[in-house]
Order: sequence, then structure tokens, then C-alpha cells
Amino acid sequence: MTAPENIASLLEEWRALSQDEAVAIRSAKWTSVREIQARKTELQKTLAAADANWSAQNPAAAAKPFRKEVGHLISLEARNAELLAAQMRRARLEQQTFEQAGRNLRKIQRSYTRRAAFAAWQCYS
Repeated sequence: MTAPENIASLLEEWRALSQDEAVAIRSAKWTSVREIQARKTELQKTLAAADANWSAQNPAAAAKPFRKEVGHLISLEARNAELLAAQMRRARLEQQTFEQAGRNLRKIQRSYTRRAAFAAWQCYS
């Protein structure tokens, strides 16, 4: 496989991982997101080595090929970051809702506890 073919294959793999990552983020499958990101970290090392290999074979080439593909991958990464930010906002909102529900329950519990204690003392007066 030539260096450009290898790079094209690696970029395609990154695209597929980014799409899988978007699905995992949307469905809040955080273990899958973590696994995909770990695979992308390893792929990044392989891609950097392939790029270095291509650059060594083509020292006179000023422009790098695959700009269009890399631009598309950057847009996929930005989309995934937006999806992740939206999930985090939803999670924060849900956490705030649960915290408020907990505060409300504690107020109700204190309200009944005070009344019961007060009523018990009245019975013995």
C-alpha cells in the first residue's frame, strides 16, 4: 500500500470512528465513547507516522493532500463536541432537578417530623 493509500485508509477509519462516536454520545453510551476515543488516540499516532512517512518520501511537496478529508473530519469532531456539550447541559439540568427534589423531600420530612413531635407532647400535657 502506498503512503497516500495508507493515509486515505486511516482517514476513512477516523471518519467511521467519529460517526460511531456521535451515535454513542447521542445514546449516552459513555463506555463506548471512551473506547472510541482510545482507538482514535492510537489511530492518531499511526496517522502521524504515515504522514511523516509521506513527507519523507515527498520532501519537495509543499501542499499536503487530503485537506478536504481532514476538513471534513474536523467538522465531524466539532459536531461531536457540540453533541457532548448538549448531553452535559442535559445532565446538569437533570442533576439540578434531582437536587431540588431532594431539598423538597427534606422540607416535607422536617414538616411532618415537627408536627408529629409536637402532637406527641400535646398528648401528654
